[in-house]
Amino acid sequence: MTSTPNLREASPWKSVDIRTLLNGAALAVGAGTPTDQGVPWVHAPAVEDPILLAGGIPDPATLPAADLLRSLEQVLDDTAALTYGGVLGFDGLREVLAERYSRLDGLPLGPDNFILNNGSSGSISNVCDAFVEPGDVVLVESPTFSGSLRTMRGHLAEIVAVPLHDPEGLERAISAAEAAGRRVKLFYTVADFHNPTGATMPRECREALVELCAARKVLIVEDAAYADIYFGDAPPTSLYGMAGGEGILRVGTFSKPIATGLRVGWVQAREDFISALGRVKFDMGSSPLLLRALADYVGSGSMDAHLDEMRPLYAAKCDALCRSLEEHCAGDLQFTMPEGGFFLWVESLKVDAQQLAKCAAEEGLVFPAGSLFFLNGRDDDTSHVRLAFSTASMEEMALVGPRMRRAFERAMDSATSVAR
Repeated sequence: MTSTPNLREASPWKSVDIRTLLNGAALAVGAGTPTDQGVPWVHAPAVEDPILLAGGIPDPATLPAADLLRSLEQVLDDTAALTYGGVLGFDGLREVLAERYSRLDGLPLGPDNFILNNGSSGSISNVCDAFVEPGDVVLVESPTFSGSLRTMRGHLAEIVAVPLHDPEGLERAISAAEAAGRRVKLFYTVADFHNPTGATMPRECREALVELCAARKVLIVEDAAYADIYFGDAPPTSLYGMAGGEGILRVGTFSKPIATGLRVGWVQAREDFISALGRVKFDMGSSPLLLRALADYVGSGSMDAHLDEMRPLYAAKCDALCRSLEEHCAGDLQFTMPEGGFFLWVESLKVDAQQLAKCAAEEGLVFPAGSLFFLNGRDDDTSHVRLAFSTASMEEMALVGPRMRRAFERAMDSATSVAR
């Protein structure tokens, strides 16, 4: 009897290196999630009750599950919620967004000024799909959100970093690229409660950037993920509002004001820009069920009521974190308290930031080194860490300072041992 060969074991595919099959985008980006790559907790010994300051996500204990469930039940009465909805997204939610941002930006907006995507990350990818060709120059702030850097690398853009809130530095970068014969296509910015620094772009800087990019025909991608999470007064007028909607693609999301699991975001732009974004979407659109439920939730005023409750909570957490650090680590670090958002950007004055993050993980305090948020990593920065204060409890915030104090002592002892 003739034996049957094991086709799986004998397959010629066994000897194929996947890198010979991948396209340039897959080769250009690394594996894993951007923030986790810079967090040392995976390699740290097990610590009871770790305090997680790594991810900027809403407080899990405050997610408005009951209100969202009511909205879901409401829209399920219409079977249209269970059918395809089109690439632009449910008209009703785009109408709700148009009403909201007409009021906030002081512009007459309609549903055709919005396209709905899979979160803000999907929206930024949608923008790159439509506007970025391989080799185009994309300007980013330094530092900036690592996830957006990954998206731009995946579109084979040439990424150039410019100093944060520096119109003159931006102009120099545009001129240098153009002098080298390169096309500068986009400038990516987080103007409100910046990720990772927590800073808010000053009004005069906003005006200068809008004027400069308009004059040089550089599109601005305004990432407004945190704009609704302000602690006192609302931030200055959006770049989109200042520009009258011209030359700006404003990216928003429900992940930060409501819940990350919704995975719904949008681009707000001129109608012809939105039409172009729709032409390069091939996924049949986002979930009509979720979009209809969000239209009900936001349109009923529930999101604004939720934000009214969340802003004081996040402000209190930020204050508690800052007080704990000042009490226990005043001589070892410095920072500026943010006016909103989820992040505190901390400069380590005496020890390497990556070593500090490693030692902190050993003390049960988890956060990324700031080098993760720079284009060239540790070549650009070795002195900052990013602390996300949105998820840890108020009780945990009081423990951050003592644990950070011990982390500094560990790091300094380690540095002394190496010097010997």
